[in-house]
Amino acid sequence: MDCALKLEGQKLLNHRMGNVMWRSPEGQLGKGVGKPSEVFSFGLLCLYVITGAQCFHPDFEKLEIEPEPVILFKLLSVFGPLPDALVKHVNDEEAGALLKGLWQAIAEDESNEPFEQWSEEMFPNLDNEAKRLILRMTNLDPAKRALMSDIIMDPYWN
Repeated sequence: MDCALKLEGQKLLNHRMGNVMWRSPEGQLGKGVGKPSEVFSFGLLCLYVITGAQCFHPDFEKLEIEPEPVILFKLLSVFGPLPDALVKHVNDEEAGALLKGLWQAIAEDESNEPFEQWSEEMFPNLDNEAKRLILRMTNLDPAKRALMSDIIMDPYWN
């Protein structure tokens, strides 16, 4: 079941919440979910609205495993490299090992196309200002993501 709640202060939760398609990396793991996680989710929503691309959407009918590691692999592929700060943030040995293992597989995959290389030619509404805004929200280090109060004041919306 999806849910909504208002987080107070810097409180972090260790639960998977919300729709799997819009979760932050830490949200996919259910470790260290907080306000920065919501910013990341909003960034994914903006990316979808701007481009129309469902780039993180796996074929659920063909999945033989849970969708979270598949989507996490895609998020790391697009917004990487994996920062040590994310591993530290999730503060869980198993989750940290999964992040590192996924990143190793991504680093060995030469077909990876990071978000910085996405072009307006491929996605006509993805101009430099839109990319800049999305990158502010999708930093893999939760501590480096923009605050929602800063996002709503961003010049992109003018």
